[in-house]
Parts: sequence; C-alpha cells; structure tokens
Amino acid sequence: MNLKCVVIDDEQHAIEVLTDHIAEMPGLTIFKTFTSPVQALTEISVDDEIDLLFMDIDMPGINGIELAKNIREKSKYLIFTTAHPDYALQAFDVQSDQYLLKPISFAKFALGIDRILKKEANNAKASLKEVEQVSALYIKGDHKYAFSNIAIDEILYIKALQNYIQIITKSETHTTYLTLKEIEKALENHAFIRVNKSNIVAKSAIKKVDGNIIRLVNNEMIQIGEGYKEAFFAYVQSSLLKSNRSQ
Repeated sequence: MNLKCVVIDDEQHAIEVLTDHIAEMPGLTIFKTFTSPVQALTEISVDDEIDLLFMDIDMPGINGIELAKNIREKSKYLIFTTAHPDYALQAFDVQSDQYLLKPISFAKFALGIDRILKKEANNAKASLKEVEQVSALYIKGDHKYAFSNIAIDEILYIKALQNYIQIITKSETHTTYLTLKEIEKALENHAFIRVNKSNIVAKSAIKKVDGNIIRLVNNEMIQIGEGYKEAFFAYVQSSLLKSNRSQ
C-alpha cells in the first residue's frame, strides 16, 4: 500500500510539519504540496488519483471549506488540518474524513491516519478476494446483445488491432471493441505480461524464449519490444531455476 498525499496550506512551516509526518508513516508518500489554494484548484486533477488530501481551512483567497467543495471528488480521503475547532460542522458537510487540530504532533497524526490505513487495508483484502473469484471475462460481440464468456486461464495472448483487440485462446479467437490498455487493466491481477506495444501474453502460454523472440505453446512467435525487454527479462529471472553449485 502506497497512498498518494497532497498538502494544501498557506504556511510553508505547516506543510513541512505534515510532510515530515507523512514521511515517517509507512504506506504514505508525498505527491504534491501547495501554498496557494488557487493554484491547487487549477492544478489538481482527477487523473492524479490522490488518496489523501490534507487541507488547511483559514487560507487567503479561497478558504479550505470552499476549496473542498470544488476538489473533494478528486481525492479518496479529505483531512482538514486547522487551528480552528469551530469549522468542524462545515467540514462534515464537505465529507471530511478527519479533522486534525494544530499543532499536529506525530502521535496525533498517526492515530488519525491509522484509521484510514486500516480501512484501506480491509478494502484491499476485499478487492483481492473478489479478484481471486474472477475466472472469466464477458466481452461484447458484434451486436448490442451479443456477449462472449472467456475463461481467463484459456487465453494465450491478446493483440491490438487499431480500434479493436483480438483475444486468442486455446481453441478460438475473439474480436471486440476495446483498447489494449483497457484489457491490460482488467487482467492486472492475473498472470499476463505486456511484451510489446501490440501484445499481452499469458505467462503460462510461453513455451520458449530465444533472444527477443517468444514462442508460445501454440507455436506462434512474438517479438519482445525494446521498451518492454527490461520488465520481461526481470520476470524471467525471477522465475529462473538456478543451481547453488559452483561452476
């Protein structure tokens, strides 16, 4: 678990206190900090996939409550850090997860954030259990109500074809309107590896590796792309059976 944190506070000293606490807390990492709430408003994006947003309330230009109304949806958790206890009710209205009063000691910080970390750990366990139960994928066919059910352990490899992909299994080939990135995301918790810009291969389907060429169990050959060699051969090395005997 490595949760991305953003800190917004108009006082640099307050940012430094929080970044130090975040650095001491396992499972957290600093992504960005802002001393300007206006800059935070314009620069923070949903694509940043922020996990924890630490925000002061009493700031010039836009206060933390108003700012939260505009960027709350861009972070999984919102933690207000303020010297003013009287904003607590307003903080609840913008779905704040924690309300930490300054000065924020590491003990106070750790106790508050530990609840979030435990919640994330429980969510991760539940997600993993759900993933383990997924053994097949439904893909759309050639009309609105046509679908194919593909067993994941039957897939040999997947190939990109402009706006479509082909899913090649042990017995047949399916074509569907998806991107390679989308299918890669769906299979990220299964034993597949991207080997070039156009192909994802089931690790169990690899029969032989000869230089930059992969031979699959169906005897098809796929070339390893330059940008994918390092990750592919790192995987091979991690699975390589080695002898401890001296040569």
